[in-house]
Amino acid sequence: MRFKKADAQIKITIAIGNILKIENLSLKKANSDADYNQVDKRRVNSYQEVWGFDEAIAIGLKLFTGELNPESHPEFIRERELRDKRRMFLDELPEDIRAKILSFFRDNRIIVVNDILKGRGGLSADWMLVTRYNKQDQTTTWIFKDINTAMNFFGGGDVRISPRGSLYIGKITMQRKGGTPDPTKLQFEIKPCELFKLEADDGS
Repeated sequence: MRFKKADAQIKITIAIGNILKIENLSLKKANSDADYNQVDKRRVNSYQEVWGFDEAIAIGLKLFTGELNPESHPEFIRERELRDKRRMFLDELPEDIRAKILSFFRDNRIIVVNDILKGRGGLSADWMLVTRYNKQDQTTTWIFKDINTAMNFFGGGDVRISPRGSLYIGKITMQRKGGTPDPTKLQFEIKPCELFKLEADDGS
């Protein structure tokens, strides 16, 4: 249940031999002008437990989310003037910690993208369905892709620090959750409507 990503389950009965096939769907609903949609959020320790990154990376990510206050690690701040005294952006972390975080997500991109989009176990997603509502003409369009295609689309591309000091994993953004509740959790987001670009590229 830890990485459950299926929002709906379809049972298909095949008449020959009464075979039962189960397919799990991840559903994303958005307006045509929508921005980001959260796909996963947890405390850093939870991700450390399943992904196995070292303590230096864990400390860096906790400073990034604000779970650790920067004042608890003055050796990281040094003479820096932080943009937010409650946390450190990735581009404010010491270069060696920043490099370790980038290296980890580059080397483990497949398992990270799999866990946050597909999930694990019996309730992992086999398909992704995105519905897009257009407020102007009040119409709804949709796109339906197998989960491997969706993972390749959203997870493909460089792993790099964003201009605002968060992390890009392809088209996935890793950032501090902020707000309430759980403001210091690590959060992963996508723009689900971008999946429609696959239709445009296919000419369909």
